[in-house]
Amino acid sequence: LAEFEAAQMAEADRPPAHLNLGVVHEGQGKPEKAEQSYLTALRMDADFLPARVNLANLYNRMGRNADAERQLREGIARAPEEGELYYSLGLLLAEEKRMDESADALGKAAALLPDRARINYNQGLVFQALGRSAEAESALLEGHRKDPSDPSIIQALVVHYANQGHWQQALPFAEKLAALVPGDSAAQEQVGRIREEISRR
Repeated sequence: LAEFEAAQMAEADRPPAHLNLGVVHEGQGKPEKAEQSYLTALRMDADFLPARVNLANLYNRMGRNADAERQLREGIARAPEEGELYYSLGLLLAEEKRMDESADALGKAAALLPDRARINYNQGLVFQALGRSAEAESALLEGHRKDPSDPSIIQALVVHYANQGHWQQALPFAEKLAALVPGDSAAQEQVGRIREEISRR
């Protein structure tokens, strides 16, 4: 570790060295030192995206969400084409229950990072919280199309359809989840419950 830190200090005129030191400090449980390393990297290059995202995530873990949001919005102002910044902002706003703003940020992230299924997953959850059922379904199905084996997205679809009493639509997703995680008794029981609901109708 000492050798690694020495190697980074030998490159101290470059922002990535301070990013690396920040990651090490976080791993050591030294958030204040990590903060200073990330800030140093940004002072050297305000457009160095990894340092800004790491700093915002660090602030979030420290409970300093206002600082995290400020970093992300400053990054977006400087680089409005960076989907990662919108994604991080969308998650932060959802955590703060600012769902309309979160939906807007996640929508921009999804457009800029079209292959990221997890963005669609989070969009779906935010739309559910807003009571925008059709948009939630569309986002979750799009995420499932991109990553058919993500169990979180499949389970979200099961819950989405079950909450509306659409058991026939929920069943194939529940069965798929049970096949993906054969050792998960809860997934097997979920299939049984959905089949029971269908048999009652």
